[in-house]
Amino acid sequence: MAGPPDPASLERPWLEAYPPGVPPTYRLPAVALPRLLDDAARDFPSTPALIADGATIDFVTLRERVEAVASRLAGRGLGVGSRVLVGLHNSAAAPVLLLALWRLGAVVIPVSPALPAERLRAVAEDARVDAAVGAPRLLHELRQHVALPPVAVCVTGGEWPARTRRIRLPRRPVRGGGDHVTLADLLLEDASTPLPPVVAADAEAAYVYRARGEDLRGVVLSHANLVANAFQARLWVPDVQAGRERVLVADPLHEVLPLTLGLLAGLLSAATLVLVDRPEPGELARIIEREKPTLFPTVPARLHALLADRDAVRRDLTSLRVCVAGGAPLDPGLAAEVERRTGGARVREGYGLAEAAPLTHAQPVYGRATFGTIGLPVTGTVAVVVDPDDLGRVLPPDTPGMLLVHGPQVAQGYLDRDELSRATFVDGWLVTGDLATVDADGVFTHVGRVEEVVKREGQFVSPRHVEAALSRHPAVARAGVVTVGDLLFGAVVPRRRGRVHSDAMVEHCRNLLDPVAVPDRVIAVDRLPETSAGDLDRDELRRQLAGR
Repeated sequence: MAGPPDPASLERPWLEAYPPGVPPTYRLPAVALPRLLDDAARDFPSTPALIADGATIDFVTLRERVEAVASRLAGRGLGVGSRVLVGLHNSAAAPVLLLALWRLGAVVIPVSPALPAERLRAVAEDARVDAAVGAPRLLHELRQHVALPPVAVCVTGGEWPARTRRIRLPRRPVRGGGDHVTLADLLLEDASTPLPPVVAADAEAAYVYRARGEDLRGVVLSHANLVANAFQARLWVPDVQAGRERVLVADPLHEVLPLTLGLLAGLLSAATLVLVDRPEPGELARIIEREKPTLFPTVPARLHALLADRDAVRRDLTSLRVCVAGGAPLDPGLAAEVERRTGGARVREGYGLAEAAPLTHAQPVYGRATFGTIGLPVTGTVAVVVDPDDLGRVLPPDTPGMLLVHGPQVAQGYLDRDELSRATFVDGWLVTGDLATVDADGVFTHVGRVEEVVKREGQFVSPRHVEAALSRHPAVARAGVVTVGDLLFGAVVPRRRGRVHSDAMVEHCRNLLDPVAVPDRVIAVDRLPETSAGDLDRDELRRQLAGR
């Protein structure tokens, strides 16, 4: 089988669709992540940098906190190359600790603070962590099911109170031996340990773990990868004004989309980060009305929940100017309704993978956006659709095939998985594992994961697209779709007090999907089966539905 084509030899018709102000290429600075904060603090010292936990701090204060925490962590032995498991809620401590660890040259391994014990053990052992920084529950699970690493810092989320007076918080001991401390106690220690020089741009910055079924893999992202994607996200919105934007981050920072498109792109623009932890839809609407964010990177499910909330209808959401939604298909009807409710916000779908830090494609914010597609490759990115069995054979327009991506955001490989890395990262290309099409104008459409897509009546159907349609119903909390023989079955978990009827669900999908993608039957279940990684277990769901 031939290797992928030379990216320089490929036509790039999508460049004709770039709106004014979006460059086809950009000369990226060879810097590490701390430079983003340094530049913002230099150019906009008194601009609010972070709104979280009821308090607001400016960029100079944020940098001071980062350097002070970094010095204290250095005093406990952390430095260049230290592997640190980070499991935090979206509190004021989260960006400080992430930036402090990067300032030290440590490698961050972001995980959910509620990660199941089995998955937590797998990540900790695979990454061979030197330290852990996390919420009490995360450290408790580590102590119970693995072992606390030599350095552990417990973060309660209240270390920087809104009031300026000194508050001594109650301390919860972190047991298990070793150098273990609460963040509140750490902040009282001496901060005189000198910091090492900032690492080079090609140094490892993060191991982002993702699962394919039960196969867990750590994506190795460098500082250069993350800086590049922050620039790409920033350049995609050409009217961003440095020092004047407000970025709402309501999704957890341990996910790569809010981390890069929220925190890092926000720092690059010297934007005020409005950081919210697990908000209910009504609370989120009140925060939008009060804090007036202008940019909102998120997932379609959060936009749907926001619009479905009865209290949100009364709130003023008109400050929002751009919403980029990723992680799942964005329904055109949902995008149109968000635009109506916000008085004209541009709601656009983005596509990406952890292996690309994550953004590779997006619908143009300005200019022609083709809904139902993933849009165009972002600045500095080349993409192509090839024969899955011959990566060197580029397919004609509108023919489904394997999506390959090439750009500065593409990761270095997988941690200690040489064979898998060689198969996935080929000659600078990322073999995404996703089927896609591209039309003659260079507009890409995501078909689905190779292992998930089914063929019905000669057409490919992605279960994720059907799930997205089912999830739009106001009575549905979560949906799963599988094939059982020749039939397409859906299973939905109703919302509290929601009523789900199979015929109504099928009719709902008929109004949103092509006829070939409409499920043959939809049933209500109490819960959907999950893998140890927390993803939908399609094999188990298929077994459960086969007999019903």
